[in-house]
Amino acid sequence: MAADEASERCAPPPDWPAYYRHSSGREPRPLFVKGMALAAEAGVEPGQAIEIGFGDGTESLALLGAGWRVLAVDPTPQAAGYLLEQAPPDAVERLEVRTAPAQAVELPPFDLLYAGYALSFLETGDLRRFWTGVRSALRPGGVVIVNVFGIHDTWAGDPYMTFVEREAVERMAAGLEVLALDEEDVDGDSFVGPKHWHVFDLVARRPAG
Repeated sequence: MAADEASERCAPPPDWPAYYRHSSGREPRPLFVKGMALAAEAGVEPGQAIEIGFGDGTESLALLGAGWRVLAVDPTPQAAGYLLEQAPPDAVERLEVRTAPAQAVELPPFDLLYAGYALSFLETGDLRRFWTGVRSALRPGGVVIVNVFGIHDTWAGDPYMTFVEREAVERMAAGLEVLALDEEDVDGDSFVGPKHWHVFDLVARRPAG
């Protein structure tokens, strides 16, 4: 990214390796925990899972520990090495890591997709195209567990990110069975300092029929 482009960003340029070190050893995020519980209640059994923006690897490792095959996608090269170092030897054969932006990956048919704090880092057109691919590859009975930033978020207006209203999230879920749709609109902290969080958490299932 050119210097003049970087200066236009509302969100600070992420130092992802530093973030991974900062968040190493954390518990799986609440959205992941809730989504996995809802998926289990809906009868989803371990099959093919995808994590977009796996970062420090916490959720991908949790999926491996639960018996899933995992395609872990992240554009940051350091993330791949960090995850592979942590993966248990007996689970490596169920793990595929791709260093690429989400919109550049052709998704295989899958039973579960998790993307926590990742989708809004795609530009609007890329997110639309990526989500079309998600809808096409989601198997009957499969579940998506994702969140996106809302228009009240501190970083809203960043031209390299996507921020949405609730209606847009509802359109993303059109035709799916919504298991949960929660909205957070609060002041809080982030890795780069105080921040107002406006986030929509979505857990939705493709009808088995």
